[in-house]
Amino acid sequence: MKAKLNVLLGGAGLIGFALNRKLAARGEATLVYDLKEGFDLREREPKPEVGNVYYWFLAWDVGGAKYIMDRAQQLSILQNNLRLCTRIFAWLQERDARYTFVSSQMAGYPNAYGVTKSVGEMWAKLVGYGLITRLWNCYGAEEPSQRSHVIPDLIVQAKAGTVRLLTSGEERRQFLHADDVAGALILQRETGQALADVTSGTWVSIREVAEIIAEEFHVEVKPGAAPGYESLVEPSYQLKQWQPSIDLTNGVRMVIEEMKRNHWM
Repeated sequence: MKAKLNVLLGGAGLIGFALNRKLAARGEATLVYDLKEGFDLREREPKPEVGNVYYWFLAWDVGGAKYIMDRAQQLSILQNNLRLCTRIFAWLQERDARYTFVSSQMAGYPNAYGVTKSVGEMWAKLVGYGLITRLWNCYGAEEPSQRSHVIPDLIVQAKAGTVRLLTSGEERRQFLHADDVAGALILQRETGQALADVTSGTWVSIREVAEIIAEEFHVEVKPGAAPGYESLVEPSYQLKQWQPSIDLTNGVRMVIEEMKRNHWM
């Protein structure tokens, strides 16, 4: 089922960019609303569209572990995400909309990010015709910042000559390239699966990821001493008829090339 129009709420971020590109390649029209482009979904409502419209609820106050685990950020993350839920779900309900709410395997984790993702899932179950997608550690090319995720951050370090981990690197993640995420989101929309866990299914330590990146630049990895956090939740509702197509090594190479093209290194 192709939508006449796909409205990407928060569509200028990592996942939104990949999804927008994938939808366009299928010949589907898209419209992006994002704070990065001056449209604050906490305050403003997109112009109502009629006909065959599908909404993608991607907008969220989010970042890598250094951001979402920062105690100083917890109150603003909580407030921003609850405001997004209050505003967006209200007009999705008014429009009797079809949409996907993009959640996380950290839903329910005891910090502001995890709590608000859990709240968002509950809202999506009560409003309109919503599907829920839980993602595990999506990665892709990003400009380094306070909010950037671990793989782009490690690539920048490797380019500078040494990969220095803030932790011991023993903490594990399941990484999935943004292009694979985009394909999974579209497939879930097509099949109508109400709740889907989208992940690689393979636990990899941060140290292993750092070694993959370091090998690409022929540099050394220097781990820290402190343990990192883990949220070892196993997927329970696998997306049917789907498998990732980009392995971690090739995905890292893709990120490196895109960061080079964008002069983010």
